[in-house]
Amino acid sequence: MDNKQNKVGIFVPCCIDQFAPQCALKAMHLIEKLGFNCFYPEEMTCCGKELYHQGDKIGAKNLGEKLIEMYDDCQYVVSLSSACVVYIQKHFGKLFHNTTFHNSYRQMTDKFLDLSDFLVNIVHFVPTAPFPHTVAYMDHCTTQRDYRCLAHSDKAGLTDEPRQLLDAVPQLQRVEMAQNDVCCGLGGLFANDFTPIANSLSHRKVDNAIAAGASIITSSEPSCLMHLQAYINKAGVKLQCMNIIDIIVPDEV
Repeated sequence: MDNKQNKVGIFVPCCIDQFAPQCALKAMHLIEKLGFNCFYPEEMTCCGKELYHQGDKIGAKNLGEKLIEMYDDCQYVVSLSSACVVYIQKHFGKLFHNTTFHNSYRQMTDKFLDLSDFLVNIVHFVPTAPFPHTVAYMDHCTTQRDYRCLAHSDKAGLTDEPRQLLDAVPQLQRVEMAQNDVCCGLGGLFANDFTPIANSLSHRKVDNAIAAGASIITSSEPSCLMHLQAYINKAGVKLQCMNIIDIIVPDEV
């Protein structure tokens, strides 16, 4: 392979960078173990999603330009946040169509992938470390509706790949929660602006996970896991939220 074909960038979302950097390190080590040159840019910043959704299109565009330039020579860019992937796929066209970044943004949207998409559809990774726990997978709202997966372009959403990874983990029992298509209560700034409603949604999500027999909840979106874990801690419930990378990869990788 030439350098570009063997170079995989990793995109670390803000919440992972600040609160769970060990997840990013584990993902980087896995990508390297799979034979790729994993690229982590020191100048990495936010993808611009939150600025965009708050109406700051100029700020979002500036961050988007930086992101495109940082990963220009990567064959793939693997994100630890499926929500960031959906934002780039869905909204970069609105920011960069018919601009000097027109071709670059289109290339970026084709190579920017969620971790589970990359592991299942690109490298066909099969977990080998046992994880003897009962796990419920929580779908992220926009990911299950709007994610564009090149491996099945006829069907919108990314729902199968994370479940395929979990089902391949030895000794893991996966269960399905009722109302899995309902928001966990985060919704960006929704949880701050409408806290009682957000708490009600979180309460329902936790009850459904417990009713399904789960001891652990995982998802492709770490911000949702952080939000739900905060509710679980306050409620004193015996339930844990875990990033999917911590489940599918042994600690020593």
